[in-house]
Amino acid sequence: MILRPPIHRASFLQRLQGCFLGEPKHGPLPGGRTEALRRLRDYDPSHYGQSRNFLDGSVSRLSAYLRHGMLSPVEVREFLQSAFPKDPARREEFLRQLAWRDFFEKVLSWYGRGLENDLEEPKHRVTRYHRMPLDVLQGETGLPCIDGMLSELFSTGYLHNHARLWFAAYLCHFRGVRWQEGAQLFRQHLYDGDIASNSSSWQWVESTFSSKPYFANKDNIAKFSGGRWCNACRVKCPFEADYPTLQHRLFAGSSAPMAKPTPAAESKRVELSATDTGQCLGPLPPASDLVWVHDAAMSWEDPALKANPEAAVAFVFDEPALRAEPWAYHRLAFVLEGLEDLFEHLPNPTKLVLVGAPADQLAVLANALGASTVHLSEHPNPTVLETAIQLQKGSKVIVHSRPVFAEYSQEPKRFSRYWERVAQQVLGYRPKSARRMH
Repeated sequence: MILRPPIHRASFLQRLQGCFLGEPKHGPLPGGRTEALRRLRDYDPSHYGQSRNFLDGSVSRLSAYLRHGMLSPVEVREFLQSAFPKDPARREEFLRQLAWRDFFEKVLSWYGRGLENDLEEPKHRVTRYHRMPLDVLQGETGLPCIDGMLSELFSTGYLHNHARLWFAAYLCHFRGVRWQEGAQLFRQHLYDGDIASNSSSWQWVESTFSSKPYFANKDNIAKFSGGRWCNACRVKCPFEADYPTLQHRLFAGSSAPMAKPTPAAESKRVELSATDTGQCLGPLPPASDLVWVHDAAMSWEDPALKANPEAAVAFVFDEPALRAEPWAYHRLAFVLEGLEDLFEHLPNPTKLVLVGAPADQLAVLANALGASTVHLSEHPNPTVLETAIQLQKGSKVIVHSRPVFAEYSQEPKRFSRYWERVAQQVLGYRPKSARRMH
C-alpha cells in the first residue's frame, strides 16, 4: 500500500487493521518536529535537578520526539547552551540525564539484538515467569499505585521515569515476571517506546545490566509521588517495609493467573511481485536517489534528507513487526502526525508512505523510480541495520552519519564509567563531581 500526502487516515487504518491496540482516536501528544521545537523553546531546566525524581517535577517530556528523531540530543544540548550561556549549572543535571539516552544507544550499538536477552547473569537466583499476569494487562491488580500507573500508561502513553522504575521493580521482583514481558508492554504503549533505552532500563532494574536489583519501598513511592496513591490507600501494601526487610522478602514468584500467550496475528499482507507493486505505486517521476526515512529519523534536519533535497522520500510502516507486536493506536497517530509535519517541510518532489516489510517495499520502490542509490541515516536499531544490508543486494546504500553527542569507544557496561569519560564533552567543562544515581 502507498499513501501520498495528504495522508488519509481512513485508508491507513483499514490497511493496518490488527496492527494497533485500542480505538482509533486522537492521542494526547501531538507529533512532529514543529511541536518538538516549540516544547524545547519553552523548556527551562532550572528546577530539573531538584525536582526530576518527583512525578510532578520539572521534566521536559521531550523523550518521544527524541526517540523518533524529530529532535536530536545534540540539538537539545546546543539549544540549552545558547539559551543559558552564562549559567551552566542550570542545565548540567538535565544534560547528564540526556546522556543516558546516548549511553543506551551505545549499548544497543554494541550488543544489537543481544540486548533482547540478559546481558549479565541476574544478581539473584529466582526463576521468572514468561507470561504477563492477567490482572496487570487489565490494570486491575488491586494496588492503587500500580493500577494508577497502568491507567496512565494505557490512556496517555506516558509514565514518569521514576514510575517506570517502580512498575518495573513491581513486575520483576514482586510478581516474578521476566523483564522482557514488561519491556514489550512499554514498547507497545509508551510514546517513546524503543529497544535501546527501554530494554536497558528494564535490565538495570532486573540486575542483568547492573550490580544489584532495583526496588522501592512505600516511603519512596509516597515521597516522590506526593502521596498521590498512598494517602488514600487502604489495601495491604507489599511495599511497606524498610529496605533490608524487603531485601529478604522479595524474589518470590506470583501465583496469579497468567495470560495465555497471544499468538501473532496472521499477516494479511500480500507478497507483491514487482509488477503488482508497480501497479499499486502508479506512475512516479523518475529519481536517481531514494531516501528511506525510518522511525528514528523524522526530522527535516536529518542528514540523509538534508543531503538529498531532490531525492524521492519514503517511510515504511513495518507491517510484519506491527502484527507481531501491535502498538497502541496513539503511537501510530503520533508517527502519522510527525510524517505530515515532516512532509510539509520537505522540498522533495516525491514523498510516500508505504506499508509492508521495509526491505521489500523499498527495493521495489527503488526499482519503480529507477533509483540506483538508497540513502538513510545511521541508527543502531537492528531493523535499520538489517534492512540496509538487505537493500545492498540490489542498490547502492549510503548511510549518513549523525552528529555525535559523545565519543566513547569502550564497551558500555556502566553509565558511571561512561559519564566519567564523556562529561567534559557533553557539558563543555569538567563537572566538580560525578554523581552516579540513575
